[in-house]
Amino acid sequence: MAAPGWTSFGVLALSLVFFLSVVCSEALTYPFKDNIESRYPTEHVSHMRMDRTAVSMLNQSPTLQRLHKREADQTDGSAFSCDNNDFTEQVKGGSSKVLLVLTTDEWGPFVGPSMLWRSTDYGQTFQNISDRINNAFIKKDNGMFKSVLDPARVVLVSYLAESVNTASRIYITTDGGEAFHGITLDFILDTLEFHPTNKDYLLAHSSQKEHSLYLSKDFGQTWTSVHDYVADFKWGTASYDTDNTIYLTYDPKHMVSAESYNYDLLKSTDLGQKFIVVAEHVYSFGQQGQFLYVSIELHENNNTRVMHVSRDGGTTWELAQLPSITPDRFYSILDMSEGMVFMHVDDKGDTGTGTIYTSGADGIIFSVSLTSHLYPNFESVTDFYKVKSLRGVYLASQIREDKSIRTMITYDRGGVWQPVPTPAGMSCAKPSDQCGLQIHNQYSRRKGINAPMGPLSEPNAVGLILVHGHVSDALQTTNPDVYISDDGGYNWFKALTGPHHYAIGDHGGLLVAVPVSADRLANIIKYSFDEGQCWKDYKFTEEEIVFTGLLTEPGARSMKVGIWGFGRDDHKWRVTVIDFDKVVTKKCTDDDYDTWLAHEEYHREGIEDACLLGVKETFRRRKKNTRCKNGYSYEVQGEKSPCTCMNADYECEYGFHRDTDNRCTADKTYLNKFPEVCKHGELQEIKSNGYRLIPGDACVGGTPPEASLIDLREHCSKRQQFEASYGLGNIETYFKGKGAGGKVVAGLIGAVALAAVIIIIMYYGKRWWRRKQNQDVYRYSELNQSDDVMLEEDHASKSWVYHDDSDVELLP
Repeated sequence: MAAPGWTSFGVLALSLVFFLSVVCSEALTYPFKDNIESRYPTEHVSHMRMDRTAVSMLNQSPTLQRLHKREADQTDGSAFSCDNNDFTEQVKGGSSKVLLVLTTDEWGPFVGPSMLWRSTDYGQTFQNISDRINNAFIKKDNGMFKSVLDPARVVLVSYLAESVNTASRIYITTDGGEAFHGITLDFILDTLEFHPTNKDYLLAHSSQKEHSLYLSKDFGQTWTSVHDYVADFKWGTASYDTDNTIYLTYDPKHMVSAESYNYDLLKSTDLGQKFIVVAEHVYSFGQQGQFLYVSIELHENNNTRVMHVSRDGGTTWELAQLPSITPDRFYSILDMSEGMVFMHVDDKGDTGTGTIYTSGADGIIFSVSLTSHLYPNFESVTDFYKVKSLRGVYLASQIREDKSIRTMITYDRGGVWQPVPTPAGMSCAKPSDQCGLQIHNQYSRRKGINAPMGPLSEPNAVGLILVHGHVSDALQTTNPDVYISDDGGYNWFKALTGPHHYAIGDHGGLLVAVPVSADRLANIIKYSFDEGQCWKDYKFTEEEIVFTGLLTEPGARSMKVGIWGFGRDDHKWRVTVIDFDKVVTKKCTDDDYDTWLAHEEYHREGIEDACLLGVKETFRRRKKNTRCKNGYSYEVQGEKSPCTCMNADYECEYGFHRDTDNRCTADKTYLNKFPEVCKHGELQEIKSNGYRLIPGDACVGGTPPEASLIDLREHCSKRQQFEASYGLGNIETYFKGKGAGGKVVAGLIGAVALAAVIIIIMYYGKRWWRRKQNQDVYRYSELNQSDDVMLEEDHASKSWVYHDDSDVELLP
């Protein structure tokens, strides 16, 4: 046994546009970092082993073995008829896919040399190429970066022994690891961001010294300083931005700390040669699509913040019609991918819940979509999930009055939320009118529930969703099962018993799953060619390995699957690659496809059946009982036809809500806060009948809902509204006609005053006392138990959170 420490294990599938990093702890009996030798490849399956005592040479004489035949694994509780046919074809073939495997040992402050391995046949064989990076010590965190535009371009970041706190060394490749070039930097590289369209442009940020931002225009060969005291940064990605646009938040106090968050938002259109200030008093910002959002402090006395949106890159700003928040709360942009915005606004009092609002197409006017949305404000964990396989479908978790958690689904982009339907032929153990499918996601996994994966869907696997869940009236603590929907969440069936790791291949024509036991031992992979109705087992190794994950190509196109794990006794890595493309040899023809009407079960009063957001969609989908493959280059075929506008194509405007008669009526609570819309710095009159067409709705003709025109306020002034709502005395500081577009970046503004420290101590002391007096508990029900299980929240302090990933952005 080696000295206690940990081993990091990273994999880059270059030509597959894939990046996987796994951190392993030797204290938890994970494997050691060391050499790789090839073992036991067959026509369809290849096995590899990471052997700590093996030499750094490739075994060029592998032995062959054939696949074992297995009985069909009948889907538990299903009525499907499954045959017993299994692997029968024996077709030889190779792959040219490139993988990079990186291992690094660290024991506390001590770092060992890294080992870099390269495979050009999707993992069937590996070559040790550590000498190409001079046997460098690659960082465990933020040590591997891969370009999305060109997956063969990779940057590795290493420690520099002689100046570990002042400099870094990077190794760059533009040909998938065939060759590396080493560059020494005079700064510590902490984060790296690739340009969205220019594969040579890079931005790098250092948290050391002056928190500087650096630019490279030749893919890391040379670097220039862009700006100091930078808190956050982004490339401009909107249609109004150019390739040379950079946004960043700058701290004029030169603090860049957790207590600062009073930044200037700067914009450059010439790769950082000159900057202008486009917003002040910014806590955080985010950009997606045409929307540029900032969270701004309105007044230092009441610490109130509001959200502003710009659709022209910061030239003009408009007040988003959302409730203002205090420092112990936050905004979160959940999704902006369909031409509108899902925005979470944290509730008062550290409840761990908030309200989801949806915006109009302009991103300014918001309406309530879902209340009591689970989103703990002490950590960035949300169960909000956009279903990628069908337009308009989203999942979320809601807290009920008894603190239990239930899963909600919307089929029309937040227009109406409802419980997830109960799978056919199933019912709750205890009779309940709240019975439904409860789905586990991030929150459950953070709380230790054995749900190894959250919901999974792919745009090219139309209608297909895989989830872990229970049939109950609330989420449970017992091991979940795998459920599948093939129509976008309208109907579900139980596919597998117990938790599994799962993946989608062949555009939905292949599903694979590995069972997850308590000790994580596995040697069986399950596979299905009919969207999960029938499953078969294949024993990929005689020994049971400690399973660590599945490696599949992003985009669900390929039929190759990599199984990663290590021996429980010798701690040697095992890698098995299965090529299902050699198993299913028939290519699908036109006769193997049916026409499927999406949202066929979407029925709402006042709307045509199957019309979602004014459009009917049909797709060509492979028949389930057909044994053929879509193929890597297959493209989903679909058609759209417009529907006639009806009542259900409209939703309530901001400041209105649906009454018991399903009519949009004025809500005085909201109207008192936001009686006008602020456009281009000027307050406008609002005359509304309370309805608006749902954002993205493409219906044509018809008659809008009948309602009387309501004049919310005929005469108003900008100053009156802000003084009344926020107690703001000098609003010109925050609104300047066209923003602060011409202001030059300021210098130092001064040191932190002692009064600010006292205020912070009093503020956090008050929050601590409030939390001690009112700690919320969320309840998981437990199947077959007489008492419910109570999971107490850890109410750690959180005054600001911001995440920039594909699904979630937090804007306080």
